Amino acid sequence: MPRLDITALERELAQGKLRPAYILAGEESYLAQVALGMIKDAAMTCGTQEMSIFTFSARDASADEVLGSLRTVPLLGGRPLAILRDGGELAKAGRKVLLDALTGYMEEPVDSSTLVAVAEKLDGRTRFAQLAAKNGAVVECKPLFDDKLPSWIGIEVRRRKRQISHEAARFLADLTGNDLGQLTQAIERVILYAGDRAALELKDIEEAVADTHQRDIFDLTNAVGERSLSKALSYLHNLLENGQPPPLILHMLARHFRLLSKAKEISGRVNDRTEAASYLGVNPFYAKDYIEQARNFSKGELRESFRALYRCDREIKSSRLPRERVLERAIMAIAQKKGAARNTGSAR
Repeated sequence: MPRLDITALERELAQGKLRPAYILAGEESYLAQVALGMIKDAAMTCGTQEMSIFTFSARDASADEVLGSLRTVPLLGGRPLAILRDGGELAKAGRKVLLDALTGYMEEPVDSSTLVAVAEKLDGRTRFAQLAAKNGAVVECKPLFDDKLPSWIGIEVRRRKRQISHEAARFLADLTGNDLGQLTQAIERVILYAGDRAALELKDIEEAVADTHQRDIFDLTNAVGERSLSKALSYLHNLLENGQPPPLILHMLARHFRLLSKAKEISGRVNDRTEAASYLGVNPFYAKDYIEQARNFSKGELRESFRALYRCDREIKSSRLPRERVLERAIMAIAQKKGAARNTGSAR
């Protein structure tokens, strides 16, 4: 059962491989939108005309409409492309006729057509899903982990006919975080800043994206990593006063401590900054600072830090306490440690 991420899908389509069926499954709707756009572009490259692209909703589409579009021979060549949105609706009793028809079709799909089902949630145990995966592919559209963001940025930049190095993409991911909508806006800003230049460079990102609020988040995570409680609380209050949402602040703290935990693993064993950066998945400029900050915590203290962040996440979602108080308490639990050392790194 082929399961592709967005990078593998791009690679396949660039090689001219267009499958007869795809399921775009997962809650990251923006990623599903990008994957669908890539499949449509690949079909157009094969000669498909707009009149041979059909869009349906699983809420109300008839089996005859969907299957008829897939079995239509385009007058102007190319391959028919049927897009079935709201695929999760297929699980409802009222959609059984459509589901059964699609299941029968997937027993022996038309090789010269492509069916794309888009579903935030789709039961992979159904016969339809299993056959579609067997004769096509499931494209996972889940929120991306930090280490996958540079590849995704590369895809988005290439779709806009520009180029970006992995190092620059990683720096942009470090600055922006894993919200794909915000990342897309950041990419657009960098492209506008770069003008007609084909290659996006580190300095473009620094000038176009690294605004004050983003720098303040990194100042906060660094202060916690340095175990400078007064600085950390000052940065926290400034962020909250300027409208930064507590879940984003918590996400960045958790990300920072995941990196410190990884840095702890290689402390004393890896001295080369480039090698350390590759292992951590960060820009080489910041690798040394993560390793220095990791020395401020024992392995046990790092485990306790994750417990404090987990409690903070749970309380932000369920407690009646003000979110500011919840974040303050978590930061105090992490940074206010007996005998803590203090560094002056600027890890990002």
